[in-house]
Amino acid sequence: MTQEPAQTPPAADAANAFEELRREISLQRTAIQGLTSAKEKLPDYLPTLRDIDARLGEIEEHIKSIDGKPAMQLTPRTIATEIHEALMSYRADDAKSIGEARHTLACMLGRVEGMIKQRRSTHEQDWWVTWAATGGLLCGAFLALVGVVLST
Repeated sequence: MTQEPAQTPPAADAANAFEELRREISLQRTAIQGLTSAKEKLPDYLPTLRDIDARLGEIEEHIKSIDGKPAMQLTPRTIATEIHEALMSYRADDAKSIGEARHTLACMLGRVEGMIKQRRSTHEQDWWVTWAATGGLLCGAFLALVGVVLST
């Protein structure tokens, strides 16, 4: 039940092979022509690419100008160091100002205390003078009374 394949003459095989080869070559030619026509239909990107290249050149120049700025040379560590130094300088100035204000306040308080003490001493002096005058008046009245009593 096996059938043997029918044998065809060699000339027919060669003719079939050449026919297949012709079809494949025809397909390839059609494909190549299609690619060529598709390539011709592609838009010309050359002006756009030149424009992009010019813009990239401008951006490069701008970046180079930015890189040349002194701030771009700073690192976070140098920025932190400069901030710390400025802070210490301002704190020293503040401490000096506070010290001067404290000294001025102490001098003013000393003057105020001196005025208060002077007022107290003036008040105390007035008090002593009043008591001395009152005592002198009473003593003089007593002596006058004694003198009147003794002379009688």
